[in-house]
Amino acid sequence: MNVTLHDPIAVLSGMPFLDDTFDAGQLLAAVAAIRHVQAENAGLDGVAAGNPGAWLAPHQALQLRHRVGPIPAEQLTRERLAAVDNVLDELAKTVPAWRPLLRLPVRYLLLALGDGSISASSRDWPQHILLADPAFANTRELREQVTHELCHQWLYMIQEVWQLTREGAEQLTLPSGTADRTPSEVLGAAHVAAAQVRMHRLDPEGAAPQATTGHIRYLLNYGRGCLSLLDGIGDDLTDAGRALAQRLKEAL
Repeated sequence: MNVTLHDPIAVLSGMPFLDDTFDAGQLLAAVAAIRHVQAENAGLDGVAAGNPGAWLAPHQALQLRHRVGPIPAEQLTRERLAAVDNVLDELAKTVPAWRPLLRLPVRYLLLALGDGSISASSRDWPQHILLADPAFANTRELREQVTHELCHQWLYMIQEVWQLTREGAEQLTLPSGTADRTPSEVLGAAHVAAAQVRMHRLDPEGAAPQATTGHIRYLLNYGRGCLSLLDGIGDDLTDAGRALAQRLKEAL
């Protein structure tokens, strides 16, 4: 179920991780209401009767995804869950306005795929973030991957309320070479780049200034490359998708 609105940036007072004015509570309320209606239509309304907010729990939200196979994941150890919590606490201190975004109810799991991915998430697994062994190599890597996947989770929620691309939209190849990505996924890649640029500018975490500057330059070029792809797809983005793309151009 999508609500047809023209500009999510105006309705939500910004974009998650980019604007301190972003109204996370309003988006969560809208998503909870939409999922509650979906649950009623699927005959699941008794699961959380009288409490639409219950559908913001990851295990409840997963029930609304039909014909989804098992998540390719295993449980994280207690030590690794503690490491994720520590990273979330550090990020909240670095950017206090991110605190409600970082505390979105999420299940963190160990990515069991052996395809080289460091982390993963999917609209089919709402509020589930999968982290592979290399994500725990050091605090800096874990911080990047957690921020990356939380950006996706919030954009997925925006997509539950607004349709960002039109049916039959052209598939694109990301600047990294990853093919067959929808325009929404390209928006997501640019969003991650913009959020991580902000994170690194606020807290280089003791890295050598040259390394931090080089990484920021890479992220800026990558994000701008994603947006350049979207400039060439005509009407494949909806008004809502174009509003997000414009905000990302301002950030990058």
